[in-house]
Amino acid sequence: MHKEKNSAFNFGANWQRFSESSLDNLKFEEAFNSLGQLIGHEKIRGGSFLDIGCGSGIFAIAASLAGARKVVGIDISKESIAASINNKKRFANQNAIDFLHKSILDDDILQLGRFDIVYSWGVLHHTGDMWRSIDIASQLVSPDSLFVIAIYNKHWSCRFWKPIKRLYNVAPAIIQRLMIWIFFVIIAMAKLIVTRKNPFKKQKRGMSFYYDVIDWVGGYPYEYADKNEVINCVERLGFKCIKFVKPVVPTGCNEFVFLKT
Repeated sequence: MHKEKNSAFNFGANWQRFSESSLDNLKFEEAFNSLGQLIGHEKIRGGSFLDIGCGSGIFAIAASLAGARKVVGIDISKESIAASINNKKRFANQNAIDFLHKSILDDDILQLGRFDIVYSWGVLHHTGDMWRSIDIASQLVSPDSLFVIAIYNKHWSCRFWKPIKRLYNVAPAIIQRLMIWIFFVIIAMAKLIVTRKNPFKKQKRGMSFYYDVIDWVGGYPYEYADKNEVINCVERLGFKCIKFVKPVVPTGCNEFVFLKT
């Protein structure tokens, strides 16, 4: 991701802490199952899989364990790559997975080639150039193959979150910690009201509520789009939307599975 000086969030450091303190076999199993629910393990088996913004690496690892013949994970953060390599040793040590320190906006990114599944969950809206990132990522998809992305849903509150996120990243560490605990309570209460479920119990995609809050509050650069904006953009690039999953909460990620036609 392109970083904005002094205001971009260090996603990799957050993923590293999550991997060291919260990631276990149960969370990995949840991540593995969620990947199957969104894409289908049978569609992953035997194909090539690219994870753009691999974070902790667990979805690239899950794809490999689902039977992908070739798996590549890229991330702009060195900490994310280090966490991904360590997690590979924990969960899929014998599997061939390449983790590369790269950005989707690198000039040479298309040299990676084309893949049967290009997957980027909750990443492209943090690059600082979302629509261009979507365009470039789509060029890495092989014909008759899948492009899987998740993008923050446009909501009336988005314009208020953007300055909050930027403030977090320029604030001293003590203010950052205070902001996290304030929003931890606010977000937990909001999620409980909206979903009527305990926000601290089993997390979708094997995540941790605490580290999700840090990711949300700190996640800057920050862009968003509604369902139709994303579908219209990607379909103009030669794809058809074959699956859409709306977020549990209004500011969450819309999930899209596109087929390259």
